[in-house]
Amino acid sequence: MIKQMKAQDWLATIPSNSVQLFVLDPPYNLGYKYNTFKDKMPHKQYIDEQTQLLRISLSCLKDGGSLFYLNYPETAAEIWMNIAPEYRFEWITWVYNVHSAGSPVRKASRVWLWFSKGEPTINKEAFHTEYQNPTDKRVAGRIAAGFKPSAYDWWEFQQVKNVSKEKRDHPCQLPEKMVERIILGASNPGDLVCDFYSGSGTTAITAIKNGRKFDGCDLDKKYVKEANAFLATLQSSDSSTSPITSNKALTIG
Repeated sequence: MIKQMKAQDWLATIPSNSVQLFVLDPPYNLGYKYNTFKDKMPHKQYIDEQTQLLRISLSCLKDGGSLFYLNYPETAAEIWMNIAPEYRFEWITWVYNVHSAGSPVRKASRVWLWFSKGEPTINKEAFHTEYQNPTDKRVAGRIAAGFKPSAYDWWEFQQVKNVSKEKRDHPCQLPEKMVERIILGASNPGDLVCDFYSGSGTTAITAIKNGRKFDGCDLDKKYVKEANAFLATLQSSDSSTSPITSNKALTIG
């Protein structure tokens, strides 16, 4: 289950070389008021804390393990440069439509920083997309031969709205399809996936649906309780309800 703990305390319980994948969506230090936590500290303190947590997390990775970290581009750039070059692997931009105002332009993107310990485990099929012109004769020939194009270094997934079917009671929920691409692409069934910013439980839910083990925590008692309640329904449900895997191991760390 998801523990109610501070990230630093939870990381202290995780052995080195034990985690295949971290998927982390932290608070962005923009002054947002969560249930019991206000997301605001001096900028340098925030960058230093995030960098320290990532460095500890990287020491917990197995060889071939990956860490995906989400933030706004400006902050992501600072953190990207704070992590030693041997861990930096890929920069992926997440784009989405927004209706809120912005001046002079609206922010409609965030960045996934992909760090790895050595050459990362990659399941290329998870990063495949569909051709844009399937009726083109040349493209149709490639489709018939079993080819699919690789995804771009920008991903378009719409934000989870209040009307979304997967919406739970959390203000900053990530789309499961996006997290699923990461989990399927950078881990294998039975691997350990972790998230110490568990929030609504999306990483845990998506990992378990796809036959991975999960361990993680969140600071807020309410979010932990609600996410664990949803996870409990997964454990009691028929594994055949997921079309993605047939060899599930419903294991929560």
